[in-house]
Amino acid sequence: MAESIQQAPDENRDDSSTEPDRPADVPATRKPKLVNAAIAFALAVVITAVAQYFAPSFDHQNANLIGLACLSLASLYVLFSFHRLESWSGHRWRVPTLTVAAVAVFWTTFQFDGFSGEMLPLFRWRFASESPHELKSVTPGAVDVGQTQSEPPASETPTETPITVAASPQFLGPNRNGVYPERRFATPTSESQVDVLWDQGIGEGWSSFAVAGEHAITLEQRDDQECLTCYRLSDGELVWMLQHAGRHENPLGGIGPRSTPTIQGDRVYATTATGFLWCVDRSTGTVHWTADLLELAGWSDQDAFEVAAPWGYACSPLLVDGLCVTSLGGPGVDQPVRSLVALDAESGNVVWQAGDDQLSYASPIVATLDGERQIVSVNEKTVSGHQIHDGSVLWTFSWPGSTNTSANCSSAVTVRENRVLVGKGYGGGSALVSVTKDSTGWTTSDVWRSNRVLKTKFNHTCVVGDVGYAIGNGSLQAVNLEDATTYWTQPRRSRTGQGQAVLAGDVLVVQDETGDLVFVDASIDDYHELFRMPALDSKTWNIPTVAGRHVLVRNDRQAICFQLPEK
Repeated sequence: MAESIQQAPDENRDDSSTEPDRPADVPATRKPKLVNAAIAFALAVVITAVAQYFAPSFDHQNANLIGLACLSLASLYVLFSFHRLESWSGHRWRVPTLTVAAVAVFWTTFQFDGFSGEMLPLFRWRFASESPHELKSVTPGAVDVGQTQSEPPASETPTETPITVAASPQFLGPNRNGVYPERRFATPTSESQVDVLWDQGIGEGWSSFAVAGEHAITLEQRDDQECLTCYRLSDGELVWMLQHAGRHENPLGGIGPRSTPTIQGDRVYATTATGFLWCVDRSTGTVHWTADLLELAGWSDQDAFEVAAPWGYACSPLLVDGLCVTSLGGPGVDQPVRSLVALDAESGNVVWQAGDDQLSYASPIVATLDGERQIVSVNEKTVSGHQIHDGSVLWTFSWPGSTNTSANCSSAVTVRENRVLVGKGYGGGSALVSVTKDSTGWTTSDVWRSNRVLKTKFNHTCVVGDVGYAIGNGSLQAVNLEDATTYWTQPRRSRTGQGQAVLAGDVLVVQDETGDLVFVDASIDDYHELFRMPALDSKTWNIPTVAGRHVLVRNDRQAICFQLPEK
């Protein structure tokens, strides 16, 4: 009888409100809500917006890192909250499955393309058509280290007589300070006034071109070979190429060499990111001598070196009084750390090693301070002055940094007859230091130090009188060097990012980090953009080279030679 009794259905029951079935191990607790996740995400957006608002006076890189960290954590919390909600509803695999699928689709569609100079991750379309920028090759073939060509390549004779070329034989131009005293071109007002002599592929790296005569020489990475390459200025043909087995690669800093060759007379001097130093013939690529800076410094291998200096050797060789001077560093185990090394420019024999501070990513310069000509070096934690003939230290002052974190990358620049200007990024700013000599020796004293102006992360300040032009914290600036006050700052909507700038007479030639080439009036009344034209099509940290009417730009995959209008 009991078995046949059935419970009558409840006619008042609303089936539409029935809770969904849940797995047996999910307790019947209160339904999770997304309010807290929404609040967390909104808070992350607010923090990101505040960081970006203060970024121009603070630091764009740090602001981006704050924003990325906050938004990433908030997004994970939102996903977790959705997962709890779906699990409560009996769909515990829905959020993980959709998340994995979304990530798979993204990585199938896009590929990681490194970081910007302000730590934003960059991506590119994975299925884009093949790059039109093909690498040039030498005919009849590349020249390996230790080998020479029996005769110049057949393509070495120009097809037509080029216009007169002004030399730009080294890092930062003829005077190694980013300033070309004379502008030999008319500033274009339209793209039709600019001739593209060549636009072609190039190996990876952040080197710039050194130009003398018909030769435009740079460094690049091709697969597992560090290459010193010479292109013909008029048409971009590869005249000769030397190769050295080596490769530098860093997730943040990219791949390949990051220094600029130096041309002196008929010789070229160049340093790769792995510390290989060449001296070769400019016309044929014949090797005169080579040196291994890792061995000279006492590093056991490249891995040991890159623990201390993860962005590799970046020093561009300085040629002075028959010496080839470059940064050295060292582990400080079996031999002392040396800031600089000087080799005989003719033979490659070591003449002296000097200084006791670890290397930075800056390049030494020659400066005349208080009437005495000397070498000035920006090191890991100091700036030092050295006698040219023996490297002995004349003076030093503190310039804090770390080769693997808050690195010093900008070289020193002289201001007037006895002042040195140094700058750095990472919120560091600049310092103007007086260097003087009396009967008791050399002394240094700060004129000013400021973390508000000239935060030159990768670039250098171009100095004319008491005015400094540079990209500080990603925006072009004009600064009064007497008191560190700002004349003007580039508007935020047209920020250059971590690009480069040089000064040609009264016009700044600016390489935007995104690839554009920009011409800016070098006045102090306000920012006046004279002309902007598209150039390179991806991230660019390389310094533009001005050689008369030629402007050569490149990045880690493309190189262009422009011919500007006649003045």
